[in-house]
Amino acid sequence: MFGRRVAAALAAKGVTAPEPAVIDAAERIVQARARNGTLRLLTSDEFNPIELHGETTPSQVQTLLANLVRDGATGIRLPLCPSCRTRRVVKVRNEQGQRECFRCAQRRSYGECPDCLRMKKLTATNTDGQRVCQRCGPEGMPTFTCDDCGKTVTTVGRVDGRRVCLNCFPKRLRLCVSCGQEKKIAVNILHGPHCFACHNRILRNPAPCPGCDEKRILAFLGADDLPCCAGCAGQPPRYACRRCGSEEHNYGRLCGKCVLSDRCDDILTGPDGEFLPPMQALRDYLLAQPRPAQIIKWLHMGPSTDLLRDIASARAAIESILDAPRPSKPLIYLRTLLLDSGALPRDAAATRQLMAWATHTIGGASAEHRQMLRTYTRWVLMRRASRDAAGDIAIGAARHLKASLRGLITFLTWTEEQQTPLHALTQAQIEEFITLRTARGWLPQFLTWAAERDITPELDISTLPRREPTISTSEEHLENVIRTLTTDRTIPLDARLAALLIAVYGLPATKTLALRRRQLRDESDGLDLHIGDRPLTLPAPITLLAREQLDLRPDADDDAWLFPGRLPGQPLDPQYLSLRLRPLGTSISALQNTARFRLAGAVPAKVLADVLDFGVATFENYARLAGGTRGDYPALRATAPAIPTGRRR
Repeated sequence: MFGRRVAAALAAKGVTAPEPAVIDAAERIVQARARNGTLRLLTSDEFNPIELHGETTPSQVQTLLANLVRDGATGIRLPLCPSCRTRRVVKVRNEQGQRECFRCAQRRSYGECPDCLRMKKLTATNTDGQRVCQRCGPEGMPTFTCDDCGKTVTTVGRVDGRRVCLNCFPKRLRLCVSCGQEKKIAVNILHGPHCFACHNRILRNPAPCPGCDEKRILAFLGADDLPCCAGCAGQPPRYACRRCGSEEHNYGRLCGKCVLSDRCDDILTGPDGEFLPPMQALRDYLLAQPRPAQIIKWLHMGPSTDLLRDIASARAAIESILDAPRPSKPLIYLRTLLLDSGALPRDAAATRQLMAWATHTIGGASAEHRQMLRTYTRWVLMRRASRDAAGDIAIGAARHLKASLRGLITFLTWTEEQQTPLHALTQAQIEEFITLRTARGWLPQFLTWAAERDITPELDISTLPRREPTISTSEEHLENVIRTLTTDRTIPLDARLAALLIAVYGLPATKTLALRRRQLRDESDGLDLHIGDRPLTLPAPITLLAREQLDLRPDADDDAWLFPGRLPGQPLDPQYLSLRLRPLGTSISALQNTARFRLAGAVPAKVLADVLDFGVATFENYARLAGGTRGDYPALRATAPAIPTGRRR
């Protein structure tokens, strides 16, 4: 009878909760002697469940409403604790006579342990006579054996009279006020209980406090019942770093920057405690990164830590990591990190890596050909390889060199299988080999070089006529791919945006993935992409995806990659994009060719070349296939035609 009357009274006040849960909680929590007063309070005009006051609301009523909130009831706001500024049951009075929550009352018996610097109950005394926590005391923490898993632990719970550890203790699920799901609760902050995921999200995303405008962790409630920092709520800085006071990179007692600085000092210093110049450059680079927690984890778990210690102590030269012929993925990551930080000079890094790889690869060839291969690699392949802006071998040239050397070793092995020495090769054998292998890109250069030195007779390979672009994808299929990339949110955002730029404008994958953030400029009505001489206004669907991609890293500078890769200082690899396009039944080359064919039939080649930073001959080939002559080009260019993004009519 009492429970039904409580349920009816709360329903009349706008509280939404299952009636059986209200009846059960009321009968279980409210004692018999307090039921009449509880009913008078719940039915009075002064009672408002969304504006509860800790001083006037009995503790049993607060406990009842708190249990209903845990069971998913809505329309209830618990009183605000004056000490921790969170909404809890307040029933214990402090020294000022104010009611506060049980946690704040317990915290008054806590203090900072001078040994472990943690907030603990100071129940022991160390050898210096200081009050410390029990763990840091002379006897340490008492240990127990878990009756379920058998582990020796320091803290236990009891289940049906059995001592169990925290891992075996049954987890109580409660409603998280942030995500609205039944989960294990980590802490009660702000307006109620928060699960571990929501609590970590608050700790990892500090924001400007509305009170002091400082970047802090907003885990407290201010006077206006809005989230604020600890200082504005009048609370001690619970989440501040004990060393520098920062709350931007929460990592425990110290912030991520301070922990990373300690790890770098431990790993990158020599025996005398000093930094070598390369290690100092690496330390400065690591401390400047926006996510120190990831670097701390890499230094703790990565296999490169021992190598960094050897380099820092001068037991190994830093240039030695370039001499690995077939480096592992961790070594490739470390090598790229040292290059991007300036600890390793870039001027000849790719050349040294290629020479180490070539030496190892030539070692697998037959003994009679090794000297010739070394000479040809050093004085022909390496000298003719194209260079980048830093004067080192470019990535594309390095791939061509590797393919040439592999193919040349395959060719020499084939001649041995034919039992034909190089000086006895015939034109028929060369023609037979090129029908078996793709060799027109590297074999003519070798045969010319070998003939000049009388290693082989004068042989020739007929060149194939220049092939026209192949359009293997219909425009209908291209439209379906564009529609899927625009709407399907299961595809990663970076892959969707990069693939759309390729499918709409025919850009090369390497140029698309190498875009910088500064090349996207925010205009009043959209985004402009600056690739060539003239800005390119992006359509609305691509603009929306581009803004989302920019918002993923709001703190990045304008010169950062738009599509950052996993390796430091490198953009995404085109293979990543190829894997994401494979389920759609298309490829990068198919999207490029179809998009260029469609654009060349609608816009003059010179205009496309200026806007998209192409050679004019590229789009002239596609214009010839599309049947577009554009003899009236000067008049068209004066009116600045827009590049179409829809179907060509």
